[in-house]
Amino acid sequence: MFSIAVVDDEPLHRDLLTGYIKEWSRREQLPLAVETFASSEAFYFSWCEDQRFDVLFLDIMMKGTDGVSLARKLREKGRAIAIVFTTGIADYMQEGYELEALHYLLKPLDQNKVWECLNKCRQKKEDAGHTEILVPTEDGLIKIQAQTIVYAEAAGHYCELECMQERLCVKTSIRDLEQILCAAGDFLFCHRSYLVNIQKISRLNRQDIRMDNGSVIPVSRRLYPVIYERFLKTFVRR
Repeated sequence: MFSIAVVDDEPLHRDLLTGYIKEWSRREQLPLAVETFASSEAFYFSWCEDQRFDVLFLDIMMKGTDGVSLARKLREKGRAIAIVFTTGIADYMQEGYELEALHYLLKPLDQNKVWECLNKCRQKKEDAGHTEILVPTEDGLIKIQAQTIVYAEAAGHYCELECMQERLCVKTSIRDLEQILCAAGDFLFCHRSYLVNIQKISRLNRQDIRMDNGSVIPVSRRLYPVIYERFLKTFVRR
């Protein structure tokens, strides 16, 4: 399911954009979750806890941390989230390109342009669902589809990668692998030693997680609320 954030310190613009997004969802019959934030700081705090958002509609001119500064901080962490700048002036377009913004919308926002942008974001997400990644193994670099990965387990300086049809020993740390997987799909830590593909969860409780291939992996007490929230937002229409 699509997960979208709207960051704007002006309630009028925030509500207008949210309305356009929800109308697009009904029109396209596509379930989505949309959350609004009145400041860059509020969004960044939420994002650091759970990087669940596929798309970020980000106002540039805001009190406190401006949109460009927030986008720069996000890009330092990774490039998975699609950023769409919204603003009343066009002076920041070059910086938007440098920060790999997906689009640049001028206020007052036009509904059709917002919808065009959302269509582009959806296509980007669908393409990402078939992302191929390269992983280093004892037999050299192997190309695999990110969506076939069920979970990754830390094994010292290496990782065990559980896929739907095979299990691979990958010559990289779990933290380095996190950067690769989170950029390619919907992965989260459920335990300090396990990265789980949210899309492959079939059952979740407070002790463990059952995956689509029958595997059962642990979930930590600290991370259970984060996994639970993401699991709900992925599969339950809000």
